[in-house]
Amino acid sequence: MDLRVSGKDLIRNHLTMSLYNHQAIWEDNEKRMTRSYFCNGYLCLNGEKMSKSTGNFMTLGQCIKKFGADATRLALADAGDTLDDANFDEKVANAAIMKLFVLEQWIEKNFTKEPLDFSKNDPSKYHLWDH
Repeated sequence: MDLRVSGKDLIRNHLTMSLYNHQAIWEDNEKRMTRSYFCNGYLCLNGEKMSKSTGNFMTLGQCIKKFGADATRLALADAGDTLDDANFDEKVANAAIMKLFVLEQWIEKNFTKEPLDFSKNDPSKYHLWDH
């Protein structure tokens, strides 16, 4: 196993037992030992710990359906990583939708759909970003 990942609340049981089990079963074969371990924090939704039992829960599919794939990616990238608790904030996802929309409008307004043909025009009148 190259990587064993678990939440920070499971270090004492899942990850520790993984170490013990691999050592007990393959004590003479280092190639069978887990190469690395990684722990992540809790996942929060709008600043509150995500939990099915409390109803504060959203699946990845629900996020994509509600915000779209690109806005979901941006909100997840902004959520945090490592042992810090990651916070998927719906306000960030909504803001990403608007920023992506504005970017799309700007691109459509400022760029033609046809590629530039430098053989027919004088390339000196274009600058770096036109290439």
